[in-house]
Amino acid sequence: MPNWLGDSVMAIPAIKSLKAMFDDCKIDIIINESLSGLGELLTATIEKTIALPENDASRRKAVLAGAAKSSYDLLIILPNSFRSAWELWSCNIGVRAGYAASLRSFILTHAIKRPTAHSMSQSDYFLNLVKELYPKIEAKDMSLTVPDTAVKSSIKALPRTDRPMVGVGFGAAYGSAKMWPADRFAELIDRLEEVAVVVLIGSKSDRAVADKVLDLTKSSPASLVGKTDIPALSAVLSRLDLYITNDTGPMHLASAVGTSVIAIFGPTSPEETGPIGENHHVICHKADCAPCWRRICPLDHRCMESISVDEALETALRLLP
Repeated sequence: MPNWLGDSVMAIPAIKSLKAMFDDCKIDIIINESLSGLGELLTATIEKTIALPENDASRRKAVLAGAAKSSYDLLIILPNSFRSAWELWSCNIGVRAGYAASLRSFILTHAIKRPTAHSMSQSDYFLNLVKELYPKIEAKDMSLTVPDTAVKSSIKALPRTDRPMVGVGFGAAYGSAKMWPADRFAELIDRLEEVAVVVLIGSKSDRAVADKVLDLTKSSPASLVGKTDIPALSAVLSRLDLYITNDTGPMHLASAVGTSVIAIFGPTSPEETGPIGENHHVICHKADCAPCWRRICPLDHRCMESISVDEALETALRLLP
């Protein structure tokens, strides 16, 4: 599976399509430990989640060696990296299919030609790989099933209210270039609090940004930053009326559990990595230098600085029940 939460969620249609075509097949996913909770949302589709250690080479090799004993008929490698193919080849995992990328074709048994760069969404990119192997496969959706235990926990974690509930996610693991300025988020939160209950969403790595935003707010939004694993996060997102966020992994998770999303885009392309499905809205001002895909803006961050609080608030008010 891909290395990022958002990419892994966007790979779900490819996985579900395989299961729909070969209903009696058993599908396991090999995924980084930090993302392994995603498997709990795919129990209707997959058999097993194999959690791959991220910073321990010996444990990582041992896990892959164990996976090789399952004698899979086919292993589909979704990441483009040389490492992902090399590790599986070195563990003698049999039939290996993936895109011909990163000089790795010689260690794939089925090297698939990559589509033209930036010609499709990331989700379609993964699905295309499967279609190249099985042309008659039919595309499936990205929906996920939230575990009941996580739903019950989210009821306790979220504020009790009759007002609309809006989640705000301001981090971006990829880099600061994807982040709308903290002072804009703070003002948006204060103005939203007049009509809704706001809940801050984020991982442990977002705490510094969360503290900065909270220091700038006049209101007191609830915060679940750093307090949710992936199943719990999916449950929280599913209970929101609206989720406002940068281009992040939780953006795709919210979409997959059926929550309306406002996605703020700058250096990346909403056509490639935007939320999938209906009832979503992308705010993106096409700067002359975008999409640049940079982690840190070397200029004046014009793509994000040009997006006003008024525009975000007006969009939110249109989408709220």
